[in-house]
Amino acid sequence: MRILDPAADAGGALPDDAQLRIGAETARLQARIDQLSAHVQKLEQERAALRWMAGHDELTGLANRRLFHALAPELLRGDDCPSAVLILDLNGFKPINDTYGHDAGDEVLRVVARRMAACLDDHLVARFGGDEFAALSRAPRADAPATWWHHVAGSLSAAIAPPMDVKGHALSVTASIGVVPAGRSADLVDLLRRADQAMFSAKRHASSTDKAGSTWVVSTESGDHTETYETAAAPAVACRPGDPVWVHRNGDRRAGVVEGACGWAALVRYRSPNGAGTMVDTMPTDCLTNRSEADPYLDRRSSVHR
Repeated sequence: MRILDPAADAGGALPDDAQLRIGAETARLQARIDQLSAHVQKLEQERAALRWMAGHDELTGLANRRLFHALAPELLRGDDCPSAVLILDLNGFKPINDTYGHDAGDEVLRVVARRMAACLDDHLVARFGGDEFAALSRAPRADAPATWWHHVAGSLSAAIAPPMDVKGHALSVTASIGVVPAGRSADLVDLLRRADQAMFSAKRHASSTDKAGSTWVVSTESGDHTETYETAAAPAVACRPGDPVWVHRNGDRRAGVVEGACGWAALVRYRSPNGAGTMVDTMPTDCLTNRSEADPYLDRRSSVHR
């Protein structure tokens, strides 16, 4: 906001001393207005930061429990596609904290959060506290098969399991996941309760069988039956730079090309969801399968030569 010079609109010329006084007062008022504007802008920035902090986990940047409870019910009611609620707890996290310290544990949580967010794309993902996470996943289409969530849980397990470099140490965790297909239910509290029970069942199963890898349990709508699935913690088939692959995410399959790979993970350039342009991302090799169909755009423009 700028103050107009009163002398500019005056009918006659003012004495020099009066013009000086008016000019000085105008400058003082303008400085005060600028100061107040800067203060208001700072307050707005602080309010935005507080609003973000109220709904997000400070360590990982994911939604927190409060925001998950605020957003999930509307998502459950407003989507024609099937949904599922997942509760996830990490296996092997406490020994990392005890052995390498809380700084290393915090970094593991940040890496797991990034992997979950990348794996589930735009689905709602939250950290509830400690090493417990939650997600509301939606099927890619309304007519998806009843077992569409198998791919989601499997991809999530595979995304979390690869070793991570933390302070010079190769650390790894796996996941116990409870899955509850939402069906026609929009009762978030009940879905979370059943998913939590399923997660503890998965954790007990993993502990009692001493299975390496990740285990998840699905609770049916009746709540009286669970099914257990396991993923072995064995390295996936190695990819080579330049390999044409399919990228499997959220029930969708997109053409891609491996740009670089080592062990569990690969850097892949792949088609965007809407088919226009490409994306580059690092992902577990468990999300990839060989592609025999040629993609002229991808294969022609690959930056890696075999």
